[in-house]
Amino acid sequence: MSTDSLKFEKSAANLISEFVLQELPLAVYDPNQPRRTRVPVTSFSIELLEFEEEEGRTIACAAGPVVLDTPTGAWENHLRLYVPLEASGPSYRIANPEDVRATYIVLTDAEIGACKETAALANALPDAAG
Repeated sequence: MSTDSLKFEKSAANLISEFVLQELPLAVYDPNQPRRTRVPVTSFSIELLEFEEEEGRTIACAAGPVVLDTPTGAWENHLRLYVPLEASGPSYRIANPEDVRATYIVLTDAEIGACKETAALANALPDAAG
């Protein structure tokens, strides 16, 4: 991997981590609750980071453990994000924060490590941000 690629990957990882910790509206996934209220993110670390080119845009796929601060205590899960990036001078920025999509990854079989993304987005509803 070239030096430029490593710099880009590190820059993108920092950008995405900061976005999740400070801006991304996340909510606890509960299939019994249609309304998802935003809760603070306590921690997020990226364990997987991949990039795709799609229609002239760079899409980052990042995944890793996330901890949310809920009224009933810490809530841990794995988060997968799809983040559109665009060049901004010598660095990159998130193209449109509203286009970031987040899902929780649910372990379906611990013995073989099988998992799936939840059908529901992890994103909090815009009118439920609090």
